[in-house]
This record gives sequence, structure tokens and C-alpha cells, in this order.
Amino acid sequence: MRTVLFGASKAGQYFIEQNPSANIVAVADNDTGRHGTQLLDVPVIPPARLSELNFDALIITSQWVDAIRHQLVNELNIDPALIHIPPKQQVKAAHPFMHPPTLKLAHTLMHQLHSFLETYGIVACLDSGTLLGAVRDQQLIPWDDDIDLALDPVNFNRLLLVSDQLYRYLPSQSGLHWQLVKIEVNGRACCINIEFTCEVAGDWISFDLSLQLREVSGGYSELISSTGLFFAPAEHFAQLEQKEFLGKIFWIPSKANDFLTFMYGNWQTPQKDFRITEYHSRRADLPLDKAQPVITKQEIARPC
Repeated sequence: MRTVLFGASKAGQYFIEQNPSANIVAVADNDTGRHGTQLLDVPVIPPARLSELNFDALIITSQWVDAIRHQLVNELNIDPALIHIPPKQQVKAAHPFMHPPTLKLAHTLMHQLHSFLETYGIVACLDSGTLLGAVRDQQLIPWDDDIDLALDPVNFNRLLLVSDQLYRYLPSQSGLHWQLVKIEVNGRACCINIEFTCEVAGDWISFDLSLQLREVSGGYSELISSTGLFFAPAEHFAQLEQKEFLGKIFWIPSKANDFLTFMYGNWQTPQKDFRITEYHSRRADLPLDKAQPVITKQEIARPC
């Protein structure tokens, strides 16, 4: 099958890596800055060029699936039968928390982050899949590939002021190289990502830890990085509760069970092949312009 992806970010990269036998002929993306580049040797093209291609399947590798599907069907006249949404596992890294050395590294990182947050008086709470794992499984979900924490605007601004000091708290191991990356969406800082590379393939499997901005708007708490895609009732973040997790006390949203129900529906039953369209909190009517944010990344310099 001749396959096209829509979405040239990390999700597209992970899909290509996890499907090495797939005949992927192009990756479409709305970001004009990516046009003419390559994603793992696959050309990145403007969506308008899809009409020039002959393909059997178009797989959306982006979180903004609804707006993109509307664009494909209603603006680009793509046959809806060709459009597919992959399970989240196909657009994630290869199970880092099933790899014992990487899981141990993740636990150490969480302990060190806890110390950093306490030292600088910054309040961050477990969020999304990390919260789900803490409440349901008392562990990081084995088939997850990242760690999510959320901060309100006051605490996120505190984090920005001392973010370079976080380098001093990252686990030090030979062959492991850490990066702190500030992510801006439409010109607004909304996430600090902790990332790493390793000198020897297989020593550790890549994962990110994200410290994301949540802001209240219209009675809802929204993840700013999703430009309104993911939201939850603001009451869950107006007051936080505490929970022991990985041997430390972390903040979590109030009425965490209700929050998880709002996000995932039947969250008590593990779903390894969960799709992004199955999020209960997802705004399916998000306009296309919200699905075309300008995302910039800047590495945070190490302190002198």
C-alpha cells in the first residue's frame, strides 16, 4: 500500500520508525516551515500537493485529528475511506517504561524533579496519562512514552525564571546527555520539556518529561500547548490534593477519579490501543486555524 502521513512532528517520526515496512511516499503538514524538508528520508509536502499523489491510505499523525480530517475531506476532497487514525502506540516511542534501565531512569528523574520543585517552591501536579498510571496502577503505564505534569500560570512563570537550574537536578550517568527545551505555541511559552539522548543505542529508550501550562478559561482548565483541544472542568485544578507516587508525595487534581472519567471515560479498564479520538475531553469542533499553531523550540542554556 502506498501510504501518506499527515503530520511531520514526533508522532510522524515515531510512526515511520515503528512501521519500517510501510511504503510511506510523503508526509503532508500545514507548517510551511517544514515544506521541502524530509522526515526520516520521506519528503514533507504542502497539503495542496496531495491531489498530485496516488495513495491507498492517509494516516493522520497529529493530535488535531478532527480539524485535519475536516480539511482533508471538505477542502482537499480526499475520500474519507482513505483516512485512518492510528492507535496512540503507533505514534509514540517504543515502550520506554517496559525497558528496566529506562524505567529506573524515569523513577530517578521523578525523584530529582520532586526535589527541584520543593527547593524552588513550585507547585506542579501529575496530569494526563501519568496521573492515570498513578491513580489506577500506582506506576507509570508500561506502554506510555512520556511523563506529564501541569502548572498554573503563577507556578509556570516561576519555573521559567529558574528553569536553567533544573539541569543541576537531572540524573548524571555516563553516556547520557540531557536537554531542557522551552516550547512556545503562537509566541507564548507553554511547556518545558526534559529530553535526553544517549551515546549507545539501547542503553535507554527515549522519553520526554513535560511541564505544561494549564490556564482557566470559561470555567475550564486548558492545556495551552493544545490550543484548546484538551480541557477539563476548572474545579479539578482550583485546589489540588496529594498522593504518594514512586515513593514521593506529588500533587494531583482534586476529585482525580472524576477528572479521569471526564478525560478518558472508562479509565479503570486499561486500553493499550487507545486512539486520540477516544478522549472524552477532546474538542472535536476545533477550527482549522487552531490546528495550525506556530510552534517554536529553544534549548535552555546550562547555568554557568
